[in-house]
Amino acid sequence: MSSDNFYLDANGKSIQKFDEVEVPEPNDTDIHNNAFTGMVDNLKNGYVVVVDQDQNFYEFEPERLEVLK
Repeated sequence: MSSDNFYLDANGKSIQKFDEVEVPEPNDTDIHNNAFTGMVDNLKNGYVVVVDQDQNFYEFEPERLEVLK
């Protein structure tokens, strides 16, 4: 099984580096303040690293994101 298939968004779409993704409103354990659109910077250890427009990096479970394609 390819490691790319491990990273599926909320709709079952494969997440890849440089994809544009929609990040949801924060939950109690998140450090971001609001929903935003960002770019996938990396895929590691089961998490998707997303960078926002201010060059802040956040790690998310892939199923919380939505790929914008």
